Amino acid sequence: MSDQERSAERVRVDAFVKVHGEDGQELVFRTRDLSEHGLFLYTKVARSYPFKVGSTLALDLYDYDEQVTCKVVVVRVVAAGTSESATFPTGFGVRIVDCEAAARRRLGSMIERIKAGDAP
Repeated sequence: MSDQERSAERVRVDAFVKVHGEDGQELVFRTRDLSEHGLFLYTKVARSYPFKVGSTLALDLYDYDEQVTCKVVVVRVVAAGTSESATFPTGFGVRIVDCEAAARRRLGSMIERIKAGDAP
C-alpha cells in the first residue's frame, strides 16, 4: 500500500501486540507504527512468519493496563532478503477490518497520546 493510498496518519510506537492466528497459534510481536486503520508488526528474533497476505488474525494491542482487540488482515509481508528488508524490519503490515466502537476509541486515544509525546 503506498502512502497515497493510506487514509490515516501513522504514528511511530513501540508496543507489544499478541496475535492469534487462524490455526489457534498465539505469537507476540512489537509494532513499529500504527494508525486508525492498521499496524506494522515485527519481532527482533529473525524468523519467518506463519502468515501470508490475506491471512485473518485476531490482534490484542496493549495500552498500559488495557488492550485494544480487533480483527485484522495481513496486507503486506516484508521477508528477509528482499529489497524492502534492507530499509524496513522484516515483519508484516495488517489492516484493521473489524473493531468494536470502544476498542476504536481506545485506539484513537492511544494515537493522540503518542502524537502528544506520551508513551503507550
